[in-house]
Amino acid sequence: MADTNRPHDSGAYLGPGTKINGKLFFDGPTTIDGDVEGEITAQASITIGQQATVKGKITAASIVVQGKVMADVQAEKKLDIQPPGSVVGDVTTQSLVIGDGAVLEGHVSMRKEGRVLPLRQDAKKEGVS
Repeated sequence: MADTNRPHDSGAYLGPGTKINGKLFFDGPTTIDGDVEGEITAQASITIGQQATVKGKITAASIVVQGKVMADVQAEKKLDIQPPGSVVGDVTTQSLVIGDGAVLEGHVSMRKEGRVLPLRQDAKKEGVS
C-alpha cells in the first residue's frame, strides 16, 4: 500500500516513529521524519522533516532542516533551516538560509569551492570571444 503522506516519491524515506541508532549512508535524495542517533552521510540532498530529531553529524550535498538537529552539519552546497527547524551545532557550508522563526546555535564556517570561480571566469571568456 502506498504511503500518501510521503513527501517525495524518489529516494530514501524514514517515516515518523522510526528510531535508528548507527551510521547511515545514502546515495540519493533522502527524507527523514523519524529519530536518528548517529552519523548521516549522503551524496545528494537530505531533508530533515518537522517530526524528525537527529543527534549526530550530518554530511550531505545540500540539507533542508525543518525538524531538530543536535550536532554538527556539513553541507557541501547549501543548508536551509526552515521554521520551526533548529540546528544546535557547528555548520560548514557554501550557502546558508535561515527562515524567520528557525533557530541556529553554533559556529558557522562559509567557504567557497575552488571549482566555482573557474566556471565564472570561463563564462566571461566565452562572452568576450
